Amino acid sequence: MGMEKSAEDYKQMLTDLIQKQMIVLGPNIALDKARKVQGVQIGDGGEVIKFDADPHLILKGVANEYMMLSGQIAQMTLNTLLEKYPGINSL
Repeated sequence: MGMEKSAEDYKQMLTDLIQKQMIVLGPNIALDKARKVQGVQIGDGGEVIKFDADPHLILKGVANEYMMLSGQIAQMTLNTLLEKYPGINSL
């Protein structure tokens, strides 16, 4: 049961991260970067549809894609989100 809650948290947080990056980077770049990471399906609105792999690794992978692109901005966004989702271990 605990695992379900965690996956739901990851889904929410990753959706938030992608949608915030869509505002910063524009939808095309933000979605392209997120979709480079294997094991996750992402809708055109930035919402996570489902995970086919470990959500923590996927979140980390997507975060890394954004970091390479916009460094500090992505890091600040991520830190803010980590405070909002205390159930998720820091990356």
